Amino acid sequence: MRFRLSYDFHIDTELLQLRFVPGTKSQGYLHRRGTQVTITMPSDFDWRSAKNQEWANHVLAEALRSVAKQVFPQKVAALAQQYQLRYNRVFIKDVSTRWGSCSQLGNINLSLWLLLAPEDLVDYVIKHELAHLNEMNHSPRFWAEVDKMTGGPGTAKALERRMKGFSRSLVHLRYQ
Repeated sequence: MRFRLSYDFHIDTELLQLRFVPGTKSQGYLHRRGTQVTITMPSDFDWRSAKNQEWANHVLAEALRSVAKQVFPQKVAALAQQYQLRYNRVFIKDVSTRWGSCSQLGNINLSLWLLLAPEDLVDYVIKHELAHLNEMNHSPRFWAEVDKMTGGPGTAKALERRMKGFSRSLVHLRYQ
């Protein structure tokens, strides 16, 4: 996923607060305190340069990966325990085609870009993937399983629609 980045770009969710700020030095640096990330850019940074945009997007992805590795495994563990489910491992991946997946081995794979979503949608995606531990498909039994985790009949499909709407809302930030 590539974004058109500038000093105006920021992320403010329950799980991540990220800003790019201008620096006074020739090198950039990243400061992270928990889920708060400040990326200080070099003093002469030119946002119009395609090469610089590529570099800034790489820095953004690595900042997200760092926070995701801190946040997502804890969320998966807590939700798996709550629903008495056993998974193998949690992997954080830089994929933009899906928010999460569950492997036959019981591994939960989550996109680092999931940090851009509201926390209730993050929880929904994790519950969706955990439900695959019992139903490795999208059958009515699978959706009933997710409904149990998300609040009752029809809740899972409603959250799925919200997640798709959220995905579409990111389009205006991305490079075309």
